Amino acid sequence: MGERSVPWPPGTPNWVDLAVDDAKAATEFYGDLFGWDCEHQSSRDYWLCKLDGRDVGGIGRKHPGTEHLPSHWTTYLATEHLDRTLAAVTAQQGAQVMEPRDIDPYGRMAIAADPNGAIFGLWQAAEHIGTERKLDPGMLVWSEALSSDYETGREFYTSVFGYRAEEISGHETRYAALYAADQPVAGTGEFHPDFPPGTPPHWLPYFSAASTDQTIDQVTSGGGGIIGRPLETDFGRMAVLTDPEGARFAVIQLG
Repeated sequence: MGERSVPWPPGTPNWVDLAVDDAKAATEFYGDLFGWDCEHQSSRDYWLCKLDGRDVGGIGRKHPGTEHLPSHWTTYLATEHLDRTLAAVTAQQGAQVMEPRDIDPYGRMAIAADPNGAIFGLWQAAEHIGTERKLDPGMLVWSEALSSDYETGREFYTSVFGYRAEEISGHETRYAALYAADQPVAGTGEFHPDFPPGTPPHWLPYFSAASTDQTIDQVTSGGGGIIGRPLETDFGRMAVLTDPEGARFAVIQLG
């Protein structure tokens, strides 16, 4: 996808960030893994991560109210009116996890959860529209909401964001691509059988990789792990990984 100067359509994943206990160590892990240059923001305990000068995501300590949660990646979904979207979230049996806050002059954010408990963010852009969606290694290329209750997840996200859901056949689990502005922007589905019992519902971000197998080796040698086995998909070879604090993310070597 090309460079973009206007906000993403509502419901499009437009940012990701990592909430961890040791943010500095996480910047070193992901910087080595993806070639990110993570710059500390002096105004808050947050690192802005860039690739070739382009913003790709953030790393920081866990948000207030989420300190008890395991370390995790948060996918932010674009909204034109954050308060109205939060009202729709609660009307559809979701929950507000962190109240709205202004990140001047960049935009306005909040943290929410779907009825299954998967946490996601909302971002109402001002000066910062979010990350670009390029296919270069280290860039965000996809994100999906996963749980054991597919029907509840699909109903929630289509109701709140107005997505068109298109079920994808030929998978071991039920899955749907979610369309905004006639483009597939995200997905929702059931846990793959390789996921360990007790895995909590979550949004899983995918980052492009030059080599999935080399990335797996680098993650495991750096204190992270792999969930299940690498998979061959219609889009490329992918794997679900964990960083040293256990936060889940996926990589895909695009075909």
